[in-house]
Amino acid sequence: MRTTTEITPLKILYFSPHPHINMAAPSGPGTHIREVISALEKEGHEVIRFIAGGETLQSTGPIQFRKHRWKQFVPRIFWETLRDLSMIRADLRIEKQLLGAILQHKPDLIYERSCYGMLAGLRASKKTGVRYIVEMNAPYPEEKIKMQGSSLLNFLGNRNEKTQVHGAHKVIVVSSAMKQYLISKTDIADERVLVIPNAVNLEDVAVNEHHIDRLRSKLTLEKTNQVIGFVGSIFPYHGVDRMIEAFAAVQGDFRQARMIIVGDGEVLPALKKRAKELGLGDKIAFTGNVPHSEVYNYISLMDITVMARSNWYGSPVKIFEYGAMKKVIIAPDVIPVQDVMTHQTDGLLIPDTPEALEKAIRFVLNNPQDSAKMALVFHEKVLAQYTWRKVAQRIINACQ
Repeated sequence: MRTTTEITPLKILYFSPHPHINMAAPSGPGTHIREVISALEKEGHEVIRFIAGGETLQSTGPIQFRKHRWKQFVPRIFWETLRDLSMIRADLRIEKQLLGAILQHKPDLIYERSCYGMLAGLRASKKTGVRYIVEMNAPYPEEKIKMQGSSLLNFLGNRNEKTQVHGAHKVIVVSSAMKQYLISKTDIADERVLVIPNAVNLEDVAVNEHHIDRLRSKLTLEKTNQVIGFVGSIFPYHGVDRMIEAFAAVQGDFRQARMIIVGDGEVLPALKKRAKELGLGDKIAFTGNVPHSEVYNYISLMDITVMARSNWYGSPVKIFEYGAMKKVIIAPDVIPVQDVMTHQTDGLLIPDTPEALEKAIRFVLNNPQDSAKMALVFHEKVLAQYTWRKVAQRIINACQ
């Protein structure tokens, strides 16, 4: 039992400056914000929230956007420059509000979930003398260009990134790949960057046996079926198309194998079409979006869980959810996954090729006992090391 002398409770101002990231959103950033705040509070710390994107979702129906036909004739770099200018104005406005919150609440530290180009947290810290911890979850300048396009103000994003990491008391990142990126790009000292991977909330890991039976009937699954599964948003870069192709390749040898794809996304219609073309329409179940309360019921039906692809810097929450459910995992052999999993000990880490995915699926289907051992090893590791409570404890240790 922790004694009261070990950790002094802190008053933490949790700051998320991004004007479009809502704390209540069922998205990766929204979930991360909620879980970190909740875990810090459960550890006995007071958290004052400053979420620029809001804390509640408005259910006012779909937003209608005006389409400007003439916009297509203007170079994208122009629009991205205007977007950057808008972000600069928002940054200055938010700084004033943040300074007011600091004066009102007098926190012991500012903990910022940073975003592209915004320095309000750092400036407020310097003006008030409050300690400043910054969490950086992505290579923001590169990510912005890749996802949205270049701007005439790209240099500001790079400059602000360096200014931010050097001005912080400590920098927290989700992977050692992100740490090396920052060290290489900004020359920040190694000891000032702390790697804290993502995690899972064990209180959410609940299964309803009645619902499981209902789902098995709904998906026409038999208990003898070997089920391969995926859970998450479905984008082209997640590799679900490769899962389907690999599944088709092993069908001849594993007639009892089935697949469940849980989630929705822009490529879902194309994936359904491809499944039918391969003659797998009755062997692959596409569920679409499901309520968060049902996610673990679906995972419980799976024997093999797959995350075929991931980016080089992010810590995928999905593997911790799979691990909490004691499922064998096939995951990409990238540094953020290597940070938490060892190949053939915790699961199978594979290169980014279709052949590697098919080989991994065959191995697991052919070796259920070895697969179960790997699943158990990672399950115990998740319980011991990768919960949001552990994340909160590591954050607080970094603040000392």
